[in-house]
Order: sequence, then C-alpha cells, then structure tokens
Amino acid sequence: MKKFVAAFLVLAILIAGVWAGGSSESSNGVERLELLLSDDTLEGGAMAKAVERFNAEYADKGIEVYINEIAYGDMQTQIQNRAMAGDLPALIRSGHFLQYNDLAYPLEGKLGDLTGSSFAMDGTVNGELVAGTVNATAVGLIINKTAFDKAGVSYPLTEEERWTWDEFMAALDQVMAANEGDLDYALVIDYSQQRIRTVLYQFGSMFFDPADSKHLIFDSPETRAGIDFLLSLYEDGYSSVSAGLGTENAQQMFKTGRVAAHLAGNWVITDYMENITDFEWTPVLMPYETTVATCLGGNFLYAFDGTGQEEAAVEFIKWFFEPENYIQYCKDGNYLPGVKGIEIDYDVPGLDIFVQELNATDAAPERDKAIESSYIGKDWGNTLRDNLARAVAGEISAEDVIRITCDTLVDTFGDIHE
Repeated sequence: MKKFVAAFLVLAILIAGVWAGGSSESSNGVERLELLLSDDTLEGGAMAKAVERFNAEYADKGIEVYINEIAYGDMQTQIQNRAMAGDLPALIRSGHFLQYNDLAYPLEGKLGDLTGSSFAMDGTVNGELVAGTVNATAVGLIINKTAFDKAGVSYPLTEEERWTWDEFMAALDQVMAANEGDLDYALVIDYSQQRIRTVLYQFGSMFFDPADSKHLIFDSPETRAGIDFLLSLYEDGYSSVSAGLGTENAQQMFKTGRVAAHLAGNWVITDYMENITDFEWTPVLMPYETTVATCLGGNFLYAFDGTGQEEAAVEFIKWFFEPENYIQYCKDGNYLPGVKGIEIDYDVPGLDIFVQELNATDAAPERDKAIESSYIGKDWGNTLRDNLARAVAGEISAEDVIRITCDTLVDTFGDIHE
C-alpha cells in the first residue's frame, strides 16, 4: 500500500509538471501568476480580456497573470492532484469553492469595502471572506419571438405581466396553433437538475424546512404537483421525450426555430446571438404557480494559500472587482453580476430579464443550496434529474422520483431527517 501511495504522489508531481501553463513562477523580476479556469473561450474570453488589461496596467509593477484553461470536467481532479503535489496555482475561477475552502487564502479586509455580503453567493468561511462571486447565473425563459408575434401573443417583461403556469400553457397553445407545421414543440427544458428544481420551486416545493435545516420536507404535495406537471409536458406532447431523457439537446433544438420556448440558463444568450439568424428570440419572465423563483449559480474567484504569491494574487483580485474593471468583464462575457449593487448597461438585449429573475426570486433556492453546500465533500449528484428521466421513460412513477430523491439525500448527508 505504501508503494502505491508513493507511486501515486510521484505521478501527481509529474502530471503537475506537464500541465498546460505549468505552475506559477517568477522570472526576470516579474512575478507570474497562474489563473486556472475553464470555459472562458466558450464564453467569449472575458477573463482573458480582463487579464490582458491587468497586465497592461501592471507592466511596470512586477506582476503578470497568465491563464491556464482546462476542461470543466477536469477541474476537481486537477486541484486534488496539484494540492497533493504542492503545486497549486496562485488564482482560480471555479464553481467549486466549499470543497477547497481549506486551501483558499483569506480575503477578509483585503478587498477594500467588499465583504461577504457584497457578493451574490456565499464565499465566506466562519464569517470571513475567502472568495468573491466572479459571475452569477440564473435560470430563465427564452421564447421564439417570431412565432409569438405571428400568433399575436404578448409576453411578460415586467412583474405585473408575469404569467402563471396555466396562463403560459394557454399562450403556448395559441402559439402552436398559429404556427402549425412550423413548430415541433411548445417548450423544451435543459436536461439539468437546476432547471427541474426551478420549476419545482415555482410550484412551492422546498427541500429543507426554513425553521430546521436538518428537516427534509421535499416529500410534499407541492413537490408532487410540480413533478406531475413536468411529466405532463412529455405525456401531452408539449416537449420532446428525447430532451427529457437527455438524448437530445434542448439548446440545439431551440436554435432550429421549431420550438416555441426554451427554459435555459442565461449563458445561452451569447450562443443565440451568434448562431440564430433565421428567427427572432427574446428572454421573458418565467411563469410561476405559487412562487416566483429561479436557481442561482455562478463562479468564484479566489487565491490559494501556500503558493508564496498570495499578496500578488490579492492585488489581481482587488483590481478585478474594482467597478470599472468588473463591469467591463461582465459586459465582455454577457455575465450577470456576482457583486450586489452593480448596474450594467448590456449591449445584449434581454439580459436584464435574468437580472430581474435574480432580484425577484424566493429565498428557498439559495437557502437549500447553502444547506447542501455546508456538507463539504458530500454530493448527491443528479439523482432528481436522472430519476425524473426514468419517469419520463415510464420506468418509475412520480412517487418513486420523490422517494428515491429523499432516500438519497438522507443517505448522502447522514444527519438530516424527514
């Protein structure tokens, strides 16, 4: 066993030495900081542009940042291996934070007026700031505006106009009738647990009791109503069964112009701007049943401790979150702001709708997320998504979806109860 561990450590060190970009280093009096991230190229290279601006400003100050972009799925493995090898990067942009918070360098009091409460997502440990929200994401609704306009159906852009789910389904019926032969489906939903949870929250579902974070209350009439509704979309032909099974991509389906609406994440906006030319589309406010809700996600920016480059890394983070620099980053990437109180005049129409969703959402999604995230190293995976797909395929019932989800949560977290 000792030989195996030793061999593994040697392998990890060798791997660390050949990773793209290599480790942070200093040369010719310039301190070079590695920033590890994923998907920047896919999202328009906003961080690369920010790094370029930083390097230009700091050319005579002895600090230079370079990006090491890796595949999203490789992030956790690389951090674990590089931590073992003592070769962590100076900086990281990642959606994963709590798993590595013991490796992060404290930022409390080092970013001017910014504190934990300044950010959209909780980047604190024991009340002390460790990571800032570099960008937020939200679930929202995008419609085929050409199809809606042809049907003469209006769509909500203000809270006063927001549909109920019944009103939305009635609107979809009108749109489908007016575009007979041109549309295949009324609504497609990404094969994503976050999208499913958004709909369930809109039906009043919650995972944990607001008065007792250890009390799991997912098995409820509200949850059953939400799951029954989702299953009805496939049973009644409103949505593609293949999309519900994850064998067909909802985003690609919407881009064909043969779908009336897409429940998606805000990050599809850039893709739609660049690749949809045959019809008009626009984000609109999502429907609700009893509750207005969206699911919040995003990425953190933080420094690793023990690299010897902590002070220089903090200098970059502080520069990054200065309003002028941060607003430009959000505009470049079409990102929702992860810093509260930041107003962005987007060049892209419709992103303000996603910001409205963030501002209007119920507290339950973020409360449940915070409870789950408190169980560091414990992940219940995509149990809800995968079993809803089984129900779409007719393998199990709605009750089974709820029961399997509850059992998985209890088994995963251990000290929660129904």
